[in-house]
Amino acid sequence: MRTVILSDLHLGNGPEYEIFAGARELPEFLDTQSEPTRVVLNGDAVDFLMNDDPLVLDTQLAVEQAQALACWPSTADVFAALGRILARGGEVIIRLGNHDIELALAEVQTVFREALRQPPEIAARLAFMRGDSPLLLDVGGARLLMAHGDHTDNWNKVEYAHLPGPGAPTGAAAKDYQYAAGSVLVKTLLNPLKARYSMKFANLLAPDFQGAVLAALAVNPSAVKLLFQSTSLDILWQLFRKSRMPLNFDPGEPGPVDLGLASTLDGAGLSNVEREELEAALSDTAMSFDGDEGALSQARLKVARTVLGAYARVQRLIVGQSGERHFSLEPTNEETQEAQRLAEKFGAGAVISGHTHAARWKVDSSGVYANSGTWIWLMRLPSPDASDEIWADFLEELQRNPGLDPARQHLAKLEKRFTGILAEPDPKGGATVSLVQWEHPDDPPRTLRALASTHVPAA
Repeated sequence: MRTVILSDLHLGNGPEYEIFAGARELPEFLDTQSEPTRVVLNGDAVDFLMNDDPLVLDTQLAVEQAQALACWPSTADVFAALGRILARGGEVIIRLGNHDIELALAEVQTVFREALRQPPEIAARLAFMRGDSPLLLDVGGARLLMAHGDHTDNWNKVEYAHLPGPGAPTGAAAKDYQYAAGSVLVKTLLNPLKARYSMKFANLLAPDFQGAVLAALAVNPSAVKLLFQSTSLDILWQLFRKSRMPLNFDPGEPGPVDLGLASTLDGAGLSNVEREELEAALSDTAMSFDGDEGALSQARLKVARTVLGAYARVQRLIVGQSGERHFSLEPTNEETQEAQRLAEKFGAGAVISGHTHAARWKVDSSGVYANSGTWIWLMRLPSPDASDEIWADFLEELQRNPGLDPARQHLAKLEKRFTGILAEPDPKGGATVSLVQWEHPDDPPRTLRALASTHVPAA
């Protein structure tokens, strides 16, 4: 049986927060798997965070959210296609990520089994797996390890010890569960930026919520100021005051929660005047000197270049002045080191993750590391090394078109790149593992293109 591994679909339940880009493409791709196939959705298959509901783990609320998700046409079509995978004798495994922890609840699982549109005996074969330990699969004798990737991200780490549902530790209860800081920030900051101020790009930068907030600051300081005023968070403390604390500041001392914004902003290299002007724009009191609009504009440009340029590097979605794009699949040192640690600990020949939304591929003496990427929209960005003029034009367009209306896109464009991992038994033993891209032009033929491929020997 061949194995298809996908991650970070972020299936939604409406246009306001919708970031899933494969409404037509993913069902058609799944339907090309005519032979029995195992499909693994490796975290964040559906997105329970992109709504206006309170962030609390409550069974009835989670069921209502699941029903809204399952009824939305694009989500419904994907689950129906997964049902057809099962009906053809295949397997479907849905592993939890940090955006869909509600899938741990048996009542929520029932909703999505019904969404498969299959008889109960077939729907019952849909498997849900918690993410507190990796999934190890044998493909042709090769040992493949799957982990969503949030386990190394302190801002988004799931508290599995208190997450109830099948397979949970004894005594785990919804009342004791606390959402990760990243989930809280999505609800309190990123969602309002999108809903109230049409900043669609904010959700496309997740899980880097610090970068998303600072990018929004560069686009519309007034919106960010008003948004923070409606929360218990203090943006001036977050952006400036913490970075000016004495070195002996005790991080355990009671005070505002640190969202990591100050340290991220420090990388922008703002001058004292630029910092003062940006702080003045966010303050409730006027500065004692005449404002310098040029300094404020330059500060916003530096912030935009820093956070969006970093996002471009992480995503490896780089567009030069020629307009031709190229993708670098090289992982970061941190990603490589974690893959090597997991491979050694679990005796795996390949380690496959998701979470960052960035497709990755590397083969070395320790084995294979791959990231399956995402099926959400990607935002085209200038090269991090582009001139200030190009970045200024890009920022101006985001100011005019924060919702990324296709009719008004010129520089800040939305793009699709549908990637996944394909693993097939090799007749000589072991497995052939490939990073693949589903290419789906408006006119056939549709093709599954291998971006990289290697043989993983049997364990």
